[in-house]
Amino acid sequence: MALAQATLTTGYVTQYTSSGDSAITTIHICNTSAGAIVFDLCIVPSGGSASDSTIAYKTVSVAATDTFIIDTEKLVLGNGDFIAAKDDTGSVTVMTISYVSI
Repeated sequence: MALAQATLTTGYVTQYTSSGDSAITTIHICNTSAGAIVFDLCIVPSGGSASDSTIAYKTVSVAATDTFIIDTEKLVLGNGDFIAAKDDTGSVTVMTISYVSI
């Protein structure tokens, strides 16, 4: 397994791009601030763009110093597919993606 980690900003930023086929095992969205945040997450096919047409989680609220965990369903990504995310504050939300190449 491997990890990809980045801080979210207020605009969509690619957090992970699959090189070959990969399976996403968990995604953790950690709010490090003293106030609540809201995030959006897109799962985008290769050649696509992050937008409402590729959104998987929209306007999800995470309480102060809490973590939202996505671990029930596994995602299988093909070569060039990617995950992009943004939050409403910028610089206080850390996203960690655990994945394995298949």
